[in-house]
Amino acid sequence: MNLRPRRLAIAASSVLLHGLFRLFGGFRVRGREHVPAHGAAILASNHLSWADPPAIRAVIHRSCWFMANHDLFEKPLLASLIRLYGAFPVHRGALDRDALRQAEQYLRDGDLLCIFPEGGTTITGTLYPFEGGVALLAIRNNVPVVPIALTGTDRVLPADMRPRFARGGVTVTFGPPIHPDEIDPSLPRRERVDLFTERLYQAVAAMLPPEYLPDELGTNTPTPPPDAPALSHR
Repeated sequence: MNLRPRRLAIAASSVLLHGLFRLFGGFRVRGREHVPAHGAAILASNHLSWADPPAIRAVIHRSCWFMANHDLFEKPLLASLIRLYGAFPVHRGALDRDALRQAEQYLRDGDLLCIFPEGGTTITGTLYPFEGGVALLAIRNNVPVVPIALTGTDRVLPADMRPRFARGGVTVTFGPPIHPDEIDPSLPRRERVDLFTERLYQAVAAMLPPEYLPDELGTNTPTPPPDAPALSHR
């Protein structure tokens, strides 16, 4: 499928997804102005449900690519559908150089790249520690990372894959971008990656309500307004 039909398909599906999310409890978007209108950037979100990529895709009006578990591409029909909407495979649990090269090519092309740094959907419903891949890509390519906090997708499309009405619906909250140059460039790369990853984790955590946070954060981390600055690393 060439670029124009693909764009038309995505635009049409965005309208459909907006309607479906509203039907199942509501759909709110906060802080969308933090997504750059032009140029490369990484979107990094918590991961609650298979509904997460559609929720993000529905509110992004630019070319955006999604890293997805390679297992999803083993089913031909599903693989064709998710490729249409910008997904490409990554092997979890190992350094996937092909996926890394593909991701960096999208960034060089000036596109958006969406990654779920927890490495998969959470089982507990609370925020998991982040892997370092997002920070590494951001530092290597000198691109900003926009933190995203999702809520409600786990209730609208839970693990049993049966959509259901959920009071309050789905909320997608974008935070201010984090730039690689905010992490001391004189530090060794490994240390910069660790600090960037922690900064990103805290930024996402700060936008989530307590019930989506692990115990050590949920009891003492206030939920700021959507446009509040990201927290610095601990």
